[in-house]
Amino acid sequence: MAKTVLRNAAAIVAGLVLSALLAELFFRVVAATPLRWVLPEPQFAVYGPDASTGYRHRVAVTGMHLTEHRVLIRTSNLGLRDRDRPLAHGSGPRAVIIGNSMIEAKQVDESQTSAAVAERILAARYPGAEVVNLGLAAAMPAVEVARLETQGLALVPDLAIVVVDVGNFAPPKATTDLEYTGYRPDADGVLRLSYGFRNTAGYRFRNSRSGALFYWLLDHSELMRILNDRKNVGVFAELLPPAEPLAEERPANCPAYALNPYLMLWTKGEPAGTRAVFDAFIRDLAAIHRGRQLPIIVATRTIEARCANLADKRAAAVGALRALVEDAGLQYVDLDARVLAAVGADGETALYGFGADRGVGHLNVEGNRIYGEIFADVIAQALQL
Repeated sequence: MAKTVLRNAAAIVAGLVLSALLAELFFRVVAATPLRWVLPEPQFAVYGPDASTGYRHRVAVTGMHLTEHRVLIRTSNLGLRDRDRPLAHGSGPRAVIIGNSMIEAKQVDESQTSAAVAERILAARYPGAEVVNLGLAAAMPAVEVARLETQGLALVPDLAIVVVDVGNFAPPKATTDLEYTGYRPDADGVLRLSYGFRNTAGYRFRNSRSGALFYWLLDHSELMRILNDRKNVGVFAELLPPAEPLAEERPANCPAYALNPYLMLWTKGEPAGTRAVFDAFIRDLAAIHRGRQLPIIVATRTIEARCANLADKRAAAVGALRALVEDAGLQYVDLDARVLAAVGADGETALYGFGADRGVGHLNVEGNRIYGEIFADVIAQALQL
């Protein structure tokens, strides 16, 4: 009986090992051939730990991005969603653009991101001009400030553009610090950059020798990537209803109340928690500007600009916002208005999404082109090129 049990157990183990090896071989074939463009493939580990922001792109890793639009991407030698470039400043002007996934733009080829488009336009006019993409998915205001303080300043830029979605100032996402840098009150109740994630077990593991082995396995084993995917999305993820695609925060039919939250935020300082995060964000950018003599442009998104019936209310809200930014010694760009001027009210939705989801999601190739042209113009004007 005991021998039978052992034989059965050995057969089961051998079957599992053989299945794992076959799965590993299958997905390696998929990844190494054109099949990777059509067949399922495990997500690669594009992000790793960072002491300043909680997470960042890993250096020179390659894999398929599978969400919204399938793209083969490679992070740069500096660990950015960018082309390879030296850390040292070249002879031409260098600008950095910081933002969330709209700037990171994993949905298109690196050469098609808005930063790459802006760089090509400027370099054609001013040889050696550089525009570095510091976009990072899900970056909240505190993460953007911390990213500028570290990766941004290390590049010794002549100009920084910080692109922020205005909805991201609201707690609790803007104030949590357990996964990434957040704004938390200090002993005096003043909001400061806070790094609570450094004390979490997950962050400590990712920075340990075991964590280094874990990332090595992710880089060298398709099966390990599959298991990691299951851990991240859940074992029974396919049984759950699909997540709604990312949508821009734009009201339907331009209701009269649509811009009231922004008007209250920048003219009345309400809600107080959101305004406190905004004020801390501007305060910290202004401190970097003064300390490094670095021109900084705050560029805002998602303030609806297409509604003619809201023009006066929008002008009041944006005017109050601009005054707060410029009073701190920073510069301001209204990205929504610039996009509207470029494509018109009827052309904006075509800048987002892919295939059947056109109009919803991240910037597509055309959207990145429009943003890149705007950034090139903004940089040229700011640096008086």
